[in-house]
Amino acid sequence: MSETILFNPGDSIGNFHDYNEAVRKGHLYKQKQRQDDDLVIVNNPSKNEEYAIFYVKDRHPEKTENSVEYDVSKKIKISENN
Repeated sequence: MSETILFNPGDSIGNFHDYNEAVRKGHLYKQKQRQDDDLVIVNNPSKNEEYAIFYVKDRHPEKTENSVEYDVSKKIKISENN
């Protein structure tokens, strides 16, 4: 069972059609920016095989007109890049 999370698509750091590329870019972005927040690689079930990267802090706690449901594919923790 996957975890579902809500985000505004406009808050995305990047969008990719290749999962491995999304993960690689997420790690690179995390190293470059050195932000104190975790990233997640997510998949929008309605847009098959499209992945996006978001900061966890940008998630929406409940459904709004601007939020979209995504399935979490991978979490990139702060400690992975230290």
